[in-house]
Amino acid sequence: MPTRHIKEKIRILFAEDVLIHYKMSIEILRNENIIFDHKLVSTKEDFVAALANFNPDLVITDYQMPEFNGMEALQLTLEKDPTIPVIILTGSISEEVAVECMRSGAINYVLKENLIRLPFAVNEAITKMLAVKESAKAIQALTESESKLQAITNAAGDAIIMMDNQGLISFWNPAAERIFGFTEQEAIGSDLHKLMAPSECYQGFVDNFQKFQSEGQGNIVGQTQELEARRKDGSRLFISLNLSAVKIKDQWQAVGIISDITNRKKADQELIAAKIRAESGDRLKSAFINNISHEVRTPLNGIIGFSDLMTKPDITDEEKKSFVSMIKSSSKRLLDTMTSYMDISMIVSGNMQVQQKPFEMHQLLHSIYDHYLPLCTVKNIKLDLQIPDPSAPLNINSDESVYTKILSHLLDNAVKFTRKGTISFGYTREGAKITVFVKDTGVGIRKEIQSKIFEQFIQEENSNTRGFDGSGLGLSIVQGLVRLIGGEVGLDSEKGKGCIFSFQVPCEEIISVKLGAPVKPNRIKPVEEHVVLIAEDDGANFIFLKTLLQRRGYEILWAPNGIEAVSFCQKHPEISLVLMDIKLPEMDGFSATRLIKSARPDLAIIAVTAFAMSGDEQKAIEAGCDDYIPKPIIEELLIQKISAFIK
Repeated sequence: MPTRHIKEKIRILFAEDVLIHYKMSIEILRNENIIFDHKLVSTKEDFVAALANFNPDLVITDYQMPEFNGMEALQLTLEKDPTIPVIILTGSISEEVAVECMRSGAINYVLKENLIRLPFAVNEAITKMLAVKESAKAIQALTESESKLQAITNAAGDAIIMMDNQGLISFWNPAAERIFGFTEQEAIGSDLHKLMAPSECYQGFVDNFQKFQSEGQGNIVGQTQELEARRKDGSRLFISLNLSAVKIKDQWQAVGIISDITNRKKADQELIAAKIRAESGDRLKSAFINNISHEVRTPLNGIIGFSDLMTKPDITDEEKKSFVSMIKSSSKRLLDTMTSYMDISMIVSGNMQVQQKPFEMHQLLHSIYDHYLPLCTVKNIKLDLQIPDPSAPLNINSDESVYTKILSHLLDNAVKFTRKGTISFGYTREGAKITVFVKDTGVGIRKEIQSKIFEQFIQEENSNTRGFDGSGLGLSIVQGLVRLIGGEVGLDSEKGKGCIFSFQVPCEEIISVKLGAPVKPNRIKPVEEHVVLIAEDDGANFIFLKTLLQRRGYEILWAPNGIEAVSFCQKHPEISLVLMDIKLPEMDGFSATRLIKSARPDLAIIAVTAFAMSGDEQKAIEAGCDDYIPKPIIEELLIQKISAFIK
C-alpha cells in the first residue's frame, strides 16, 4: 500500500553533527513537498531541551555523534512521548545496527548514501503515528460512540481489525478490505488466523492463543511486529502489525493496526541485493587482479629467465634446445591466458558474435583429436573419439571457431585433471539436435561445488596451494560460448570418478553444399624474386617478419603506417603480397586495404592483428583482405598462408 502523503505541517527535530547531512535532508524533504518546521541540535542537553520546548512530531537522529548517539536520542524520545516516531540516519549498512535500532523502538532507518528514501520514511512514520493516535482514539471511543468509531476507522489509512476472545474477527474497516481483499461480510465472524496467516504460520498462532484468551498476553501483544500475511487471492504481503489487548466484559480481545509494508520491504531487499552484488563485484575484481598477476607473471618468468640463459656463453646445444622448448611452452601458456581474458571480456560485454558458416563436424573433431593425442600420450592417457557414423559426414551451418574453443577448453580441463585412464569426446544425434560431450576419468568435482564451477576464476581448489595452473576462466567461457550457439552446458560428476561435460544444440545440417576451403588462385610472379610489403609500425615485429621471409628468399619492403602502405603499392607494381597490420598509425589497416584494393584488386593482402577477437576475421574479409592471421605469428602458419598466393 503506498504511504499517503502528509499535507499538514509537521515539526521535525534533527540530531546531527554534520551540517551538510542536515542541509541535504532538508532539501530532499522540501523537494517532495513535505511541509514542516525544523530544529537542529547536536548535543544531548540541547536535544532534551528541544523535546520539551519544540515539541516535535518526528525525530531524525544521526546514529553516531561525538557527544551522544542515536540510541540515546531514541530512548530519550520514547521516555518523553512513546508516540513520537524516530528515524535513524546511519552511514553504515550493518544489519546488526538496523536490527538493534528497530528492536529498541525506531520506526525506520535510512542510509546517508541513500537519502532519497528519507521522504518515504518520513511519510510512513507520520502516517503510522497518526494511525496509532487514530486507533487509540477509536479504542477509547469504542464504548462511547459506535458512529464516531465508524467514522474514524473508515477514514484511517491503515487496516484496523478487532478479534474477539474466540479468535474471530469482530471489526473490519475499509482499509482492511483494500489491503487484504476480503469484504467486511466475508471477514466478520471468520477465524482471523485462518483467514490471513500463511498456512505454515497457523500452528504457531494456535499454540499461543490460549494464553492470550486467559491473560491478554502473547509474544506480539503490545509491540510492533513485521510479519508475512495472505491476501484473498492467495498472494503474500508484508505487514507491520501493532497489536493491543483490550478487556471488554471480562474477556480479552485484540485490536490490530496494520500497515502494508510490501513496497518498503522490497526496497530493503533490493538494497541488500545491491550490497551483495557490490561485494561480489569487489571479490571478482580481487580475484581478477590476483589471477592475472599469477597467470601472466608465471610464464613471463619462464620466457625472460630462459631467454637470459640463452645468452650465456657456456651453455651446450642440448641445453639451448631445452631452453627454446621451455620458452615456447611458457609463451603458449601466456597466449592462452590472454586469449581467455579477451574471450571472457567479449562474452560478458555482449560483443562476442557467432559467424555462421558451413563446416564438416567430423573433420573438426579429427583435427582436435590429432592436436590432443600427443598431450594424452605423454601422460599415458587413452584418447577416444566417438562419432555415431564415421562414414556419413555431418555438414552443419554454425561457427566452427566457437565449437573449437568450447571443445578445446573442455579437453584442456580433462587432460589437466586426469592422471590415468581415458578421455572420450564426440557427439550423439537426436533428430535436429546434437549432444557434444567430453568425458574423463579424472579427479571429478564435489557435488557442493558443481553449481559454482562455471563462475569466473573458479577451480574446485582455489587456494594458493592448488595443484593445477590455469586462469580459472575456461568453464565460464564454455558456458558463454555454448549459450551463444543456443545451448546449455551440463555436468555429471562424482568425486574421484571423473566428469562428463555435455551440451545440446540445434543442428542445422547442410545437405547439398560441398564444403572445404575456398579455392584461391595462386598469383605466380613471372620474375624470380617475390616482393612482400610488410605494413607494421612495431620495429621488433617487422624485424621478426623480415627475418623469416628473407630466409625463404622473399624481397622485403617496409611501410610503418597505413598511408605509406598505400603509397608503396601505388609506386611498386612488383609487390606480390602485403602483410597488413590492422592497427596502424595515420591510417588503419582496414582503410589502407580498401584503398589498395580499389587500385590493385588482384594484389593479395593478408591481415595481421594482435586483437584476434571474435569477428575480426570477418571484418578483415569485408575490408577486402584475402586472408587473416593473428599475432603472435607462427612461422609454419604464415608460410602456409603466403604460399596460397605466391610460390
